[in-house]
Amino acid sequence: MFVVVSGDYIENILKKWKGDYDLLETHHGYIQWLFPIREPGMNYQCQELQLHEAEKIIKDLTCKERVLRAFDLMLDFYGMAYDREKMTFGRSKNWEKRFLNLSRRSHNWLRITRILKCLGELGWEPLKKPWVEFIINEAFVTKKLAACQRSLTEYWIPVLRVEEEREAMMELAFSYLDDSP
Repeated sequence: MFVVVSGDYIENILKKWKGDYDLLETHHGYIQWLFPIREPGMNYQCQELQLHEAEKIIKDLTCKERVLRAFDLMLDFYGMAYDREKMTFGRSKNWEKRFLNLSRRSHNWLRITRILKCLGELGWEPLKKPWVEFIINEAFVTKKLAACQRSLTEYWIPVLRVEEEREAMMELAFSYLDDSP
């Protein structure tokens, strides 16, 4: 599939764009192609994901793996890493610069919302809670992503589909808030 806005194929984006943070930051249309969801986005050339399309992607191991590869690409862009075997998230080697970029460029927060929604649509719901939990730690405990706290509580946690996980993550996030003057 050719992404007209950015002028490249999805497979090329996955293979060649990793680590090219300026390219990932300045191009905006690719995110809708890598992470389709069932609602409109900013790229007029992308259509909303249809249920039958989501079902086909979930059943096609190559397509499902491609979603995970796109997720890895964006995690690297945000300064994060994912251990597939342990299903845990952590900081990447270049996390300081990438966290600073994420904190300063709020349009990336919209991208994270889209990614979380897409993961749920395309069979990767189990990744969402541990990723959100990692971000809660970075936003509320280490405060390295403190700028993301509002997006975390108003957008990212609410897109967790499992009610118990959503409630637990909301409770965790709010447990770190200090009400003292």
